[in-house]
Amino acid sequence: MKKLFICGLILFIVCFLLGCLTWFGFEQQNNKLNSVNKSFDSNKIDSVHLDSQNSTVNIKRGNTFSVKYSGKKKLSISESKGLLNIQENSNSEDHYGLNFNLFRRVSDQMTVTVPDKQLKKLNLSCETNTTTISDINIKSARILFNDTGGARLKVNNSNIENMYYRGTNSPVHIDNSELSNANLKSKNESILINNSLIESSVLLADKGNIDLNKMDVKSDFKASTQHGDIQMRYNNEPKNTLLKLNPENGKPHVNNSVFKDDKVGNGEHVLELYTNHGDIHIN
Repeated sequence: MKKLFICGLILFIVCFLLGCLTWFGFEQQNNKLNSVNKSFDSNKIDSVHLDSQNSTVNIKRGNTFSVKYSGKKKLSISESKGLLNIQENSNSEDHYGLNFNLFRRVSDQMTVTVPDKQLKKLNLSCETNTTTISDINIKSARILFNDTGGARLKVNNSNIENMYYRGTNSPVHIDNSELSNANLKSKNESILINNSLIESSVLLADKGNIDLNKMDVKSDFKASTQHGDIQMRYNNEPKNTLLKLNPENGKPHVNNSVFKDDKVGNGEHVLELYTNHGDIHIN
């Protein structure tokens, strides 16, 4: 009886290993990477529409308009009347009727390069992973991360004149950039801005902090969070700023000695800050 059990166990292990090898072989054949590398005439394009499902996306300055992609999804690219349309399709093939596969370890990557000129319009949506915008000047940007997959937005060394952003579980990181006439709202994550100039803008967070570090002294905006704190730190001594601090169930903390009665200079630049359940700190 014992020998029969051992023989059965050995047979099971052998069959399991053969099955795994067979599965792996099929996956190697049926799940090859889709690679795309296309360039476009820079003089014919001034706007980009990008819909990403699962890729890590980098939008950065380059010598020409180009799209590079490596991943499991099918990528549709079209150009019409100055608009470059990039669509990452969600229908990646699954030959086994399963979305989970131990052997499939692929990180989808997409890079879009934009030449050294101002992009007229950027429409961007993303479900998961990180999207980074670097060294780009944009006239108007509409960015929607409303899926619950937890995508993340990063903006580095860029100038965006009109930026509309909505995110659910997606934190926003902005570094060394300039935003004007922006409207940013994050539902369940924080807004983090560092070493930047924000003018004539609105920053909103439902459940998260608004953390502003080393901000330009000319910054002028409104900010509000329902459940979280607002931290404002300047990169230099402010000279013409008026504070309008409204913590409903928290406290204001003005730790910058240049402010007298929440004002310095002529008050040209106005910070209007609101919290429902949280404090406001000015440093």
